[in-house]
Amino acid sequence: MQKTRLFAAIALCGVAAAPLASLAAGADTFANGQSYYGQPTSPQAATRAVDLGSASAINVAYGESVTFRSGGQLFTWTFNGLDRRAVDVTKIAPAGFTTKPLVVYVGLNPANRR
Repeated sequence: MQKTRLFAAIALCGVAAAPLASLAAGADTFANGQSYYGQPTSPQAATRAVDLGSASAINVAYGESVTFRSGGQLFTWTFNGLDRRAVDVTKIAPAGFTTKPLVVYVGLNPANRR
């Protein structure tokens, strides 16, 4: 009897954890697939460039577009997702982009009143 209850409890925990695992897989995106941190954009939209070899952390204004450079590679990102976030560049860099960890601190969205 005790073994049956234990097995039922373990099975129930497994069933309850399955949806949580699927949420964790897409933890950095909204339901529509957009990133919490913003979106990639063209280099022409950038207001500044950051060399990942010399930076350790940067502050950006909400909505600011920044070009990140590492060696001969570059990508540009607009930080217009959720405000007041810290994001590691490795989370937003395109596949194959080689980078070291760099924290970007996103400022307050001016449309939000706090």
